[in-house]
Amino acid sequence: MEIESSEPQDIRAAIDAFIQTTSLEDAIQVIEKHPSLLEDQADLLLSSIIISAHKEGHELTAQALDERRDFIRSVRQERS
Repeated sequence: MEIESSEPQDIRAAIDAFIQTTSLEDAIQVIEKHPSLLEDQADLLLSSIIISAHKEGHELTAQALDERRDFIRSVRQERS
């Protein structure tokens, strides 16, 4: 799924890296490496990707991304 080019490159790269993780440990490492994932802008971009997946009929992808977004939100809440 393509991410819109109007978003800052570092956040797009961070989301791409996070989406590609295959374990909890990898996900945490990506968040540590890319703290921008914990910012509002990353949450909004991930939300827009989820909405696009729904609109395109990719329900399983949307559900998986929604779960990952929830994980990021829980990490964000723990750290605030």
